[in-house]
Amino acid sequence: MTNSSLRKQLLVTIIVLMLFVSSAIVWVCIQAGTDAVNLLTQRVMQNVIERIGNDNERHLNEAFRAIETVAPESNASGSHHYYPADLKAVEERLWFTSHLYRQTINEVYFARPDGSFVGLNRVDDDHIFLYLRQPNDTFRRAYEIQYPGDRSHFVDSANYDPRLRSWYQNAQNHEAPVWSDIYNNFPSDEPTITLAKALFQPDHSLAGVVGTDITLKNLSDYLRSLPISAHSVAFIVDTSGYIIASSDHAPSYDLVNNHPQRKLADSMASKLIRQTYLNVIKPQIAAPPGAASSSTSFNLEDEKIDVAYAALGNRFGLKWITVVAVPRSDFMGGITHGLVQSIVIVVLFILLALIASLVVIEHMLRDIRQLTHAAQKMGNGEPLPRLHIHRKDEIGNLVKTFVEMENRLRIDRLTQVNNRDFLLAQIDYLQQHAKKHPAENVNFTLLFLDLDKFKAVNDSYGHAAGDQLLIVIAARLKAAVRDTDTVARFGGDEFVVLLNGTSSSIDIQMTVDKIHHLIEQPIALADHIVSVRVSVGWAIFPTEALTYTHLVEIADARMFSSKKEHSDVLLRLVD
Repeated sequence: MTNSSLRKQLLVTIIVLMLFVSSAIVWVCIQAGTDAVNLLTQRVMQNVIERIGNDNERHLNEAFRAIETVAPESNASGSHHYYPADLKAVEERLWFTSHLYRQTINEVYFARPDGSFVGLNRVDDDHIFLYLRQPNDTFRRAYEIQYPGDRSHFVDSANYDPRLRSWYQNAQNHEAPVWSDIYNNFPSDEPTITLAKALFQPDHSLAGVVGTDITLKNLSDYLRSLPISAHSVAFIVDTSGYIIASSDHAPSYDLVNNHPQRKLADSMASKLIRQTYLNVIKPQIAAPPGAASSSTSFNLEDEKIDVAYAALGNRFGLKWITVVAVPRSDFMGGITHGLVQSIVIVVLFILLALIASLVVIEHMLRDIRQLTHAAQKMGNGEPLPRLHIHRKDEIGNLVKTFVEMENRLRIDRLTQVNNRDFLLAQIDYLQQHAKKHPAENVNFTLLFLDLDKFKAVNDSYGHAAGDQLLIVIAARLKAAVRDTDTVARFGGDEFVVLLNGTSSSIDIQMTVDKIHHLIEQPIALADHIVSVRVSVGWAIFPTEALTYTHLVEIADARMFSSKKEHSDVLLRLVD
C-alpha cells in the first residue's frame, strides 16, 4: 500500500467518519427539536384547554351563585327559600348581586306569579338599567339608575309579561335550576342562554322564579383574546353540532328571513373549524369526552393539525365540548428553519474536529433540554424558571418566542405585573403543594386592593392619564413587597398581592401600611399631579379559607369595609 493509497484511505475514513458524525448530529438535532416542539405543543394546547374550561366553568358557577345570592335556600332540604318580601327589597338584593358578580354576570331578574317583575342589567358601573313591572300591570318600565330606589331617569316602557317567557314556564316545573335553550337575544341578536330557578313557599307553592343571562358573545370574545398561534382556532360546540362560541370573527348565526338562526360547526366559514369538527369532534359526540382534555391530530391538505378537546359544563347540566386546533407548522416553522441552517453549517464545516462538533451539539441539546424543562414547568402551572440561554440563532428565536408566549399568558400588558391567570396558577400550585407536603405548613395571604379615586382621574384627565396612573401604582406595589411575593392586576383598577409564607397579622398590617404610604403619595402625570387612596382587604390561607374563590370573597369584603371607612371619614371631614 503506497503513501498515496494510505492518504486516500485515511481521507476516505475521515470523510466517512465526519459524514457519519454530521449525520448523527443532524438526526439528534431533528429528534430533539421535534420532541421539544411536540411537548411544547401538547403542553400549550392542554394549558389553553384547561384555561378555557376553568374560566368558563367559573363563569357558569357564578351564575348559580348569583341565583343563590338572590334567594338562598332556607332549609337543609332546599324545599323553600329566603326571598325578599317586596319589590323594593328585591331591587336591593339584585343590586347587591349584580355588583358582587359584576365581572361575569350583567343581568339578573326575579318574577312572581302575580306578574310582578324586577330586573337589573349592569352594563358597566356607569350604566345600570332597572326593569320594573308592578303586580297585574300590563307594562314593564325601564329606568337608568345610580342606586336602589332611583327613578329619576325613565327610559321607556314595553308590554311584557314574565309569566309567558320560556325561562319562567320551564323553571316553575323544576325544583333545581334549569338552563334554557340557546336563543338570540333581542335586540342584539347575540346568542344567549338563561339559568332560571323556581322559588317555593314553605307550603311548597310557587313564590317566583329568579334568572340570570349569559351572553355567549362574551365567550367568543374570550376565545379570540387567547394568544395561541397565528393560524389556530378555538371553538365550543354542543352535542348537536351547533356552535356555542368561536375565535373565528365570522358570526355564529345566520339571518334567515330577518330571524337569527344558529350555525352548525360544519357550516362555519373557517375551513379549519369545519374539518376539525368533521374529522375529530363529530365522531366523538356519540361518546363525549370526559373532564380531562384529550388530544389527537389529522391531516388537512398535507398539513398536520394538532387538536385538543374536553367536555365543558357537564357538572352544570350542559353538554358542551371545547376544541383547540393548531396547524403543526405554527410550532415547527422556527425550528425547521433552524435545522436547515444547521445542516448547511455542518456541510460547510465538515472538516472541523469531531470534538468541536460534539461540544457544539451538546451545548445545543443542553439548551433544548432547558427549554423542555421550562415547558413542563409551565404546563404544570409552576412559575417559569429563568432560562439561561443566550443565543442569536433559531433556538434563541424559539426561546424568545416561548418567553413572549409565556408573558402574553401571564403578564398584564399595561402594567407589566402578573395577570389574573398567573395569579390563579400560583395559588393552584401552592394549594397542590400544601396537599402533597402537609408537614411544610404552606401558608400565604391574599391582599385585594382597589383604588378609591381612579374613576375621577379618568373622568378629569382622560384614559391615557388613567393608564399612566395604573403603571405607577403597579411599580409602587412591586416596591412595597418582597421579591418572593406576587403582584397581579386583577382587573380595571383592582390589584391582588400574594404574600408568600405570610400569615402573621403584624406582618400583614406592616405590608398594608407600607402600601398605603407608597401608593397614596402624590403622582406626577403628564400635566397634572394627582393622588389616590387605596382600600385593602386580605384573606389568609389556610386558616381563613382553602379555595381561591373563598379567599377572594373574604378579601373583597374586607376591602369594601375599608373603602366604607374611607368614605365615612370623608363625610365627617365635610360635616
